[in-house]
Amino acid sequence: MIQPRKLEINQIKTAVSKVFDTTPELIDSGTRYQPHALARQICYYYALPGRSYVSVAEKFGKHHGSIMHGVKKIRSLCEDDWQIKAYLCEIEKELEAS
Repeated sequence: MIQPRKLEINQIKTAVSKVFDTTPELIDSGTRYQPHALARQICYYYALPGRSYVSVAEKFGKHHGSIMHGVKKIRSLCEDDWQIKAYLCEIEKELEAS
């Protein structure tokens, strides 16, 4: 797992969009299409260390409850879902390379 540190939001969106084969614009779009929504929630997960839920919500133009839900969902999924674990490993490689 990547060391908790305050990452730039654009850096997070770029890494996540590469792994999910999408664009940062689609991550920001608010679409409920499952791959984009999951990518957005993973962005919240990586944006949280060093920030409050409210500050992350401001950066994404969301309500802090959306951030809390997304982070909780990713934390829950990464315990059981091997595919989520694989995505997180790929994203961490991208983040470390940038």
